[in-house]
Amino acid sequence: MGYQLGIILVLIVVAILVSKKFTKKDSDVDQLIYEDEMSEDELNDIDKELD
Repeated sequence: MGYQLGIILVLIVVAILVSKKFTKKDSDVDQLIYEDEMSEDELNDIDKELD
């Protein structure tokens, strides 16, 4: 019975670590900056990079 409890605890820890890894990636990608919040210099720099 003791080893079953240990296996369950290890699986829970692994699941938590995996879920944190995926949520960290999603939050980094989902940060949006709108044109209205940018200064003229930032907009001009982006235009230069695109050309």
